[in-house]
Amino acid sequence: MLAVAAALSLLSATAAPDASAHARVVSTSPAEGAVVATAPAEVTVRFDDVVRVLGGTVVVRNSDKRPVVDGKARASGRIVVIPLQKLANDDYSVRWRVLSNDGHTITGVFAFAVGAGRAPPTSALSAGGAGPRAVDLVSRWLFFAGLLIAVGVALFLPLAWRPALKAADAEVGDGVLWALAFGGFFLAFLGASGLVPHHDAGGTRFGLMYEIGGVVAIVGATLAAIALVDRRVGRLAFVAALALLPVPSLAGHALDRGQWRPLNVFADMLHVGAAAIWIGGLLALAVGLPRAGRRLAPEQRSRFTAALVPRLSGVALVSVALIAATGLVRALSEFSAISQLWSSGYGRALMIKTAFLAVIVSLGWINRSRLVPRIGSALGALRRNVAVELILFAGIVIGVAFLTDLTPGRQLAHAVARPATRTPQPIQPPPPGATVLATESGDRGVGLAVLPGGKLQATVLGPDNRGVDGLALVFRSGGKKIGSSPCGPGCYRAVAHPAGLTVAVLPGSSPPVSFRLPVRPQPGVSLVARARRAYGSLRSLVIYERLASSPRDHVETRWQIVAPSRLTYVTSCGARAVVIGARRWDRIGDGPWQASSQTPLQLPGAQWGPRWLNAKALGWMTIGGRRARFVSFFDPLLPAWFEMALDPRTNRPLELEMTAAAHFMHHRYSDFNRPLRIVRPR
Repeated sequence: MLAVAAALSLLSATAAPDASAHARVVSTSPAEGAVVATAPAEVTVRFDDVVRVLGGTVVVRNSDKRPVVDGKARASGRIVVIPLQKLANDDYSVRWRVLSNDGHTITGVFAFAVGAGRAPPTSALSAGGAGPRAVDLVSRWLFFAGLLIAVGVALFLPLAWRPALKAADAEVGDGVLWALAFGGFFLAFLGASGLVPHHDAGGTRFGLMYEIGGVVAIVGATLAAIALVDRRVGRLAFVAALALLPVPSLAGHALDRGQWRPLNVFADMLHVGAAAIWIGGLLALAVGLPRAGRRLAPEQRSRFTAALVPRLSGVALVSVALIAATGLVRALSEFSAISQLWSSGYGRALMIKTAFLAVIVSLGWINRSRLVPRIGSALGALRRNVAVELILFAGIVIGVAFLTDLTPGRQLAHAVARPATRTPQPIQPPPPGATVLATESGDRGVGLAVLPGGKLQATVLGPDNRGVDGLALVFRSGGKKIGSSPCGPGCYRAVAHPAGLTVAVLPGSSPPVSFRLPVRPQPGVSLVARARRAYGSLRSLVIYERLASSPRDHVETRWQIVAPSRLTYVTSCGARAVVIGARRWDRIGDGPWQASSQTPLQLPGAQWGPRWLNAKALGWMTIGGRRARFVSFFDPLLPAWFEMALDPRTNRPLELEMTAAAHFMHHRYSDFNRPLRIVRPR
């Protein structure tokens, strides 16, 4: 059991600092498989941890695999944004590749389509390999090996070497051991130097810690080299070795969310230190004892050997006990069930390396129980066993470099139990009796419902026409912030009543939006019905439209409509069209008119459907010098929120605001029943 615990702990604490807790995707916009009517200006991928964008992040058109990005992808905290060119109606594939905060490369793909009525697309790209590259594996091996040597030799000197020299009344310099420590520091420096350029130094916790580790290693190597000629500098080299010790723990997932952070870091540091004493002590014994023996008289050599080997054996025994204890702590944090030892790749790798370590522990026990008591006659056998142990340890450190990319059982089980990407769901209608308002926040729509009891409920609608979950949404009213609790897809209900008539909604990463709450809303169902009838009975009208999908992307259009099936429009982008019955003509800029067939339209048609909810008359307003009724309601079929100004005499809409998925529309209506001439273009 001691060997098993020691193996688990060595591999958990030495390898696990980089093992898992990779960032996971929370949501994408557009969503996986989404079909959007309006082309997005950017793709957004949200993670549950800080990430950095790596090369290979791209968006392509499925039909020809050509990139459609408009500049470099950028990361801000947990959000990656990929700017896009102006997209035509087609299917598109996204491949993202990022570096998580614990130093692991993760990648994924998804697809979306632009154009209403298209079939849900599938990705034309593959994620590709996200595992560690050979240079990363070699660099990690170099760093771990160098750390174990440098720290082990630094601790071997005060714990075994110098006490043994004192017991033997011998005087031998430490130069050979500081030369060994220099080699360890240099290996650690090479390893850190190999990792930092590939992991965005300072951009992630992993990169920052290994950047610091590389600096400490080169300083330690310099001090160890000076200690070869000036023994007093050895104390500073000893401090540098101890400063190198916490780097793997602080760089890896011991500090990730959901872990026992202080206990894990402390256990890691104790554990790596104990392993370093064992491994570094063996290497120091194998290198230092023969060289020191050649400088001592036979009697002093015998006394020195008789004092050094048992002392190191005792230190190694304490190290194994520490490894077992700290390893138990790490194993408990990595596994939630014993079956994960053989059901997960991480567990199986640990079992294989447990076998290696069990052999090492057995050799150590043979050395201690059989060879150490007769050290004088068994020195050759002891050297052979130590050499075998060091070779096995080198193999374990190689395994550690591979193990750092495997997911421990607890995180794996957690990922299975709670999928990283929760599929966004359609929003639900507001509660019956609620008064509704809405506006845009970035590329999202925010609907506010004032419940009959006075509490507030916000619904955040993404550009994929799904509710946006997982936001840290708060309300602000009367100078105070009010928290919220989830109430459905994209739904957040305030935990307290507002303190005033002005309310701001702060929807996480999107811009805040403000609302003025109505004082005494009245039922408005009949007003909306009369407005729909009045609009449908018009013979002609002109519409001035502003349609936006985000603050940066909008188009303005002037529509002329003549019942029952004629219209013409001109957009601010230079596009224009004429529709007469079953024929239409389209033109871009000064280009030629292009004729095509057209399903005959029934005009004019209201922008909202035949079924609406939560219709309320909110008061009066002035539109173009005319007094108008202000009405709001919700269309569950789109879904969309509407706010409308009505002429109280004719019931005709004068202005209209619609808030829908990536569809923020303002209409101003004029020229009711005026003569309008719409003819075929020449």
